[in-house]
Amino acid sequence: MDEYGKIIYSGFENNKEEMKSGTYVIDFGTQFNDLLNSSGGEEILNRAFQSAWNAYIYDNMDIFYIDVEKLTLITETISIANISTHKVKLSNGENQSYLKDNFINKNITDGKLNLLEAIKKEISRQVEGYSNYDKVKIIHNWLINNIEYDFNADEPYSISGALTEGKAVCEGYARAFKYLMDGVNIPCVLVSGTATNSTGATESHAWNYVFLNNAWYAIDVTWDDPIIVGNGYVSNDIKYKHFLKGANNFLSSHKEDGYLSSNSMKFTFPTLSTYDYDTIY
Repeated sequence: MDEYGKIIYSGFENNKEEMKSGTYVIDFGTQFNDLLNSSGGEEILNRAFQSAWNAYIYDNMDIFYIDVEKLTLITETISIANISTHKVKLSNGENQSYLKDNFINKNITDGKLNLLEAIKKEISRQVEGYSNYDKVKIIHNWLINNIEYDFNADEPYSISGALTEGKAVCEGYARAFKYLMDGVNIPCVLVSGTATNSTGATESHAWNYVFLNNAWYAIDVTWDDPIIVGNGYVSNDIKYKHFLKGANNFLSSHKEDGYLSSNSMKFTFPTLSTYDYDTIY
């Protein structure tokens, strides 16, 4: 991110707890004054805001209760003679709150966060003492066994839907995997882009890269958890088809897209190992 995005990112990070109120104002004062007095400054600031938000929610899986469309970047300008001074803040603006409708009550948000933290701690306890490879495998399998692909979940794109309802879509699976990897201190990133499935259809998709033995490998928990008709048995060929894969294999069907939303900078993801983990170890 540029320097402006970093300032905004720090604003989110430093006021994480306060923002659960949905009305807390992050006041940047005149930090963007020079920018806004320059040509194209407002456009640059808006892009920095969107980029900072994207980076923040890709780093922090537990920020699922804020509706960014209700989060308003406000500029107050005071002009005296030929000198303009700009003050910038983030707030709910004319909205009642910048929280999602089902998280307006702070007690509900805190209760959900406490439950998620308890789940993360319990899983971390259960895999304590295992190798990092085994931790990744156990958590990958646990998610497959405990989440159902479902667009109709209350929060299908978040760890809330994935881990407390057991229902999610690809982004929810991927966020849950990173959240649990964070709990066991294994580097992991959320990745988005497009993927071409077995029928040849290309769709928007989300997955993960995880760091093991000094290299990055891809994991697509969603596609390792297909909808199985009948006895529900998933063979290992299917269950681990997208588990710890290298670029030569994985990127033939998955394509990264560093533009996480419109009006945002392009982000770069870690470079994958060329070869699958099981061909090296």
